[in-house]
Amino acid sequence: MIKIFVFDLGNVILPFDHRKIPEKLLVWSSKKELFSPQEMFTYLFDVEHGIINSYEEGYISSKAFFNIIRNRYSLEMDFKDFKDIWTHIFQEDLEVNKIILDLKQLGYTLFILSNTNELHFTYIKENYPIVHVFDEWILSYEVHAKKPKKRIFEEIFNRADVESHEVFYVDDTESYILKAKELFGFYGVVFKGADELKMQVKRALERVNKEHHGVS
Repeated sequence: MIKIFVFDLGNVILPFDHRKIPEKLLVWSSKKELFSPQEMFTYLFDVEHGIINSYEEGYISSKAFFNIIRNRYSLEMDFKDFKDIWTHIFQEDLEVNKIILDLKQLGYTLFILSNTNELHFTYIKENYPIVHVFDEWILSYEVHAKKPKKRIFEEIFNRADVESHEVFYVDDTESYILKAKELFGFYGVVFKGADELKMQVKRALERVNKEHHGVS
């Protein structure tokens, strides 16, 4: 029986595009001829070695993160200018919002489980009311662990009285879904759009109803 729906945030609830961030930041560099947007993107966002990992696990502050980038790339900008570029990358998926609101109306517990950072989530809280529908936010920078580490998934059980098989987890990154299934046996689906998610939720709930009524 499904009791809780756990949603990834970026590119599930809120589509985003961070590829333009380096280009916009380097406009402020006094030594822009020394750097390329691609090199900066790798430095920031490389899955294994990007500086984003320390920031999104809460080991460096937002100001420290900014200062590291500013010094490395000789950026003649203040924190506010950086924050504007860093945060203005999101948009809303109204169809996904509707799925979330329908699940809330049906009485399901809703969690966000996100690899994110303080600047992004502060901006999101202020600009996208849909996140306030959720019962809990499990955020990498607060729990000091990013997906697919076991620690961040375990936080679900610290905040909700549920069994593994009662968790429906949706994420756009397949490797995270596979890891969650391997570790805990969640009912996990890879997000490929609102229409497909709607069908996946419907199938999961129909299966639950059949099991509840003893129909195989």
